[in-house]
Amino acid sequence: MSAYLCCAPIFDEQNMHQNDLATKPLIGILCMDRKNTMREDICSYIDNSYVEYLEAGGAQVAPIWINKGPEYYNYMLNRINGILLPGGAVFVNEHDPARLELTNNCVRAVDMIIRIAKEKYKEGIHLPVWGTCLGFQLLILYTTSLATTTYGTDPREKCKYMECLLPVDFLPDFRDSKLFAHLPHELETIMRNEPFGHHRHKYCWTIELCKSFADDWHVLAQNSDGNGTEFASIVEHRKYPFFGTQFHPESDCPEHCIKVRGYLAKFFVDECRRCSNRFENAEEERRHLIQNFPVEYEENKNIRAFGGCPDYPE
Repeated sequence: MSAYLCCAPIFDEQNMHQNDLATKPLIGILCMDRKNTMREDICSYIDNSYVEYLEAGGAQVAPIWINKGPEYYNYMLNRINGILLPGGAVFVNEHDPARLELTNNCVRAVDMIIRIAKEKYKEGIHLPVWGTCLGFQLLILYTTSLATTTYGTDPREKCKYMECLLPVDFLPDFRDSKLFAHLPHELETIMRNEPFGHHRHKYCWTIELCKSFADDWHVLAQNSDGNGTEFASIVEHRKYPFFGTQFHPESDCPEHCIKVRGYLAKFFVDECRRCSNRFENAEEERRHLIQNFPVEYEENKNIRAFGGCPDYPE
């Protein structure tokens, strides 16, 4: 058993086709800190909709633990082909005294992951990272100077709480990007005119604030909250293979937007195919797959719940 697994595997090898290990990129999904309304035996979790989203795009999935040290993240980022940073409910500034009922181990993990991914880029390793909702906010946070904040403050802007599907307002140069250079016009029309992107958040990066890091991040599309505040909804880094959406492309959506969901998933999976990272052998890889951990029902959602994840020894 790998020293980096914190839960016992239940994976049935008979259900895995050997050729999948050779042809599908392996994408890590970062675990989120448990919500304070979840069972106390849950240490962290992954919403299974992210797993299904990436699998539908042609990938395999491995959980990436939180509450670990740099050695663990170096180990994983040398073996997986990409990372998805999901949404969650945590405080961003670890010194924020107002959010002591929550933990934020995932935030510290993102900081380490982004540092390592940037180093891999310098080494010539193409390691894509996708951020969704909170993951989107953290991805921008740790690639800009916004991570340097004063005690008890949150660098993000508050917007009116949103729980809705929206189309997007593309920026004029949105096709000058990897993500949308080859977007079919049919899907562009849907994204412009049909409510497809599931927004579920109360924080955002406003378009005004985005001007401060425009040299690093290319804002491709925007939206407005109920008060008319404009915020970035789709971004792409100008240097690194980093991408993000404020909305949740993995969420269930009306039939008209299923093709959009598929396009975004396939784009990211195809980016991850460009990474040549591999585990040393198929057995080592199998021990890390998400199939080792059952789907549970918690808080009206299907999740992969993890317990007993101790601190990794520094």
